[in-house]
Amino acid sequence: MRRPLDALAAPLTGVNLIEASAGTGKTYTITILYLRLVLEMGLGVENILAVTFTTAATAELKRRIRAQLKRALDILEGAAVGEKEAVLLELVRRMDGEVARKRLTAALRDFD
Repeated sequence: MRRPLDALAAPLTGVNLIEASAGTGKTYTITILYLRLVLEMGLGVENILAVTFTTAATAELKRRIRAQLKRALDILEGAAVGEKEAVLLELVRRMDGEVARKRLTAALRDFD
């Protein structure tokens, strides 16, 4: 049975398959799941596999994950939050600030 995926509540163990039409937010959802793995599970980027199917889509996914990691760190450090960034704010608020800072900094350092 297909149902909408709530990226903030989806289990972080096992496999999450995201299948949807173009423009429905798949890449955004993957970036939120990736951030949760870094922040909530403490996984390093070398332990996370995100797969897509074309070279262009891979480049876009990589760019957007890196941008979300950086933006989450900026928000953690007090940057203003836009109305479309409520999910990032929620992720940051769930965490102890120092733990989140260390995990995000390490993820950005090790990303490439």
